[in-house]
Amino acid sequence: MFFIAVALSLVIAHRSNAQRTLTETVYGSVIFTRYGERTPLISSFDNVLTPVGARQLYSAGQQFRSRYITPLSGSTDGSVVTNSSIRGISPRTIDNTQIYAVSLVDEYVVNSAQAFLQGLYPPANVTDVNAAQSILANGSVAVNPLGGYQYAQLATASPNDPAVIWLAGNVNCPQYDVSGTNYFGSQAFTSIQQSTRAFYTGLEASILEGILPDSSVGFYNAYGIFDYANYGYNHNSSIHGSLSTADLQRLRLLADQKQFALNGDLTASGKSQGDQIRAISGRTLAGRILGLMLGNIETEGSNNKISAMFGSYEPFLAFFSLAQLSSFDPNFSGIPDYGSSMVFELFSVGDNGTSKTYPDESELKVRFLFRNGTGDGSQLVAYPLFGRGRSQTVMSLNDFFAGMKKIMIPSVGSWCYTCSSQSLFCSAYANRTGYLSGYGDDDESNSSGGGMAPAVAGVIGAVVTLAVTAIAVAAAILLGGVRFHRSSAKRRSELGGFKAGEKLASDPDLTSGARGGAGASVTDKGHERIGSWELADKKKTDEGELGNSSRSMHKDDDELSINPFDDPVKADERV
Repeated sequence: MFFIAVALSLVIAHRSNAQRTLTETVYGSVIFTRYGERTPLISSFDNVLTPVGARQLYSAGQQFRSRYITPLSGSTDGSVVTNSSIRGISPRTIDNTQIYAVSLVDEYVVNSAQAFLQGLYPPANVTDVNAAQSILANGSVAVNPLGGYQYAQLATASPNDPAVIWLAGNVNCPQYDVSGTNYFGSQAFTSIQQSTRAFYTGLEASILEGILPDSSVGFYNAYGIFDYANYGYNHNSSIHGSLSTADLQRLRLLADQKQFALNGDLTASGKSQGDQIRAISGRTLAGRILGLMLGNIETEGSNNKISAMFGSYEPFLAFFSLAQLSSFDPNFSGIPDYGSSMVFELFSVGDNGTSKTYPDESELKVRFLFRNGTGDGSQLVAYPLFGRGRSQTVMSLNDFFAGMKKIMIPSVGSWCYTCSSQSLFCSAYANRTGYLSGYGDDDESNSSGGGMAPAVAGVIGAVVTLAVTAIAVAAAILLGGVRFHRSSAKRRSELGGFKAGEKLASDPDLTSGARGGAGASVTDKGHERIGSWELADKKKTDEGELGNSSRSMHKDDDELSINPFDDPVKADERV
């Protein structure tokens, strides 16, 4: 009997342990991805995404699809079953209420984001009758172009958009620029500049002739030179033959060294001691990551299931330094490859993963992962943040928020203050409360906690301006005898050019030149336009482009005297 009792107890214990198997459930993921390969910055090429770069980002999208949307199976780590698919995410057709995607406005970044989203949600199968297809009355199925192409919503942030600070906090930040200038005058920079002069001079004749002036060849342009050499090594047979892999690797290491000094040096300060101005892009990114996670939490996982942001390498380097990753592994001091991603997963661990309700915040956990590039063998790897031990790659939500709040910029107003920025939007956000209210986001720019929203302030300002203007106009009419009438001058679109009112702001400007001719700028180069053609000079009369008219133009139509007993007006049908 004793042995039977022992056997039964073992069976019960085994069943109990089996029932206690824990399962991970992922609720959301915030992803920041570097754009794909583009043409080099210092060449005569327009800066565009290359086909290689498009394939890199498409591959990245596919890999995240296989992780979060259609995973093959879960993996078991001890007593925890890891199932990386995001709970409730649409498996076949894109649901734009679940996906948030935003990119810098640069063409190669936007196109990178589009390629990523194509990989994340490829063309829908014709058998899936849903948003991508529709059944017609005759029973046939209409499919989107390109084999069921799916259209993802993608927001873009221009330099004049407040949202740009979350993707590129170093852009239009004067304090960041000043700190960079200080670095170029430092002993550390001068020493490297001098010690590498012979190396850069030796490469000038082989790969840089006619690309940069002699005075610009050196460590000062370390990133631009590496960028050009790396592109040429992959696309130009002459450069590939004349540049050794050792020299290319040294160019990369020097570029890493310079860019980390400009974006990862936490000892440098701007207007306030300890503001870590060179890592400003990582600080703003940290604030946005928390905001997107809160969006998932506040909607209990309905929104922001995947939040995908696309930008450059500066936020990577800055965040690596702020989160102490560069101290953990020196490789985090280098520029990430094209298509690299850093990921922040929000998940919980529970019994069998059967719970249908969103967990309490105390049960939520965060994991950081990084994938360098999209090449064969590259994969997402979990790393510990904020100086934690090697095995502590999983953090509670509270610990994660506590670490991020120490490094983040919580609001646009705070960024404007820290940067001393003169961006157009900064006046509206100067006293705005940070959007992470309730999570300790008060700082010098919003410590009052009661700032007025920009939209409300704008409406009030507009109303006050109109009221003051109306009073001034009324006073002028009553006291000064001012009266208004139409000008006899020809009406013109404020945008100018031949298209008049139909002209778009993006159209080439064709307004007349000094001799009556019209010049046009039609070739884009970054944000500049280079003139490439002219229209022939054309003599114009005072009456405008239509030439002389027999009709008197000394009065407007509404000022002509009218006799009701005269003959009816006859239409002038001449052309």
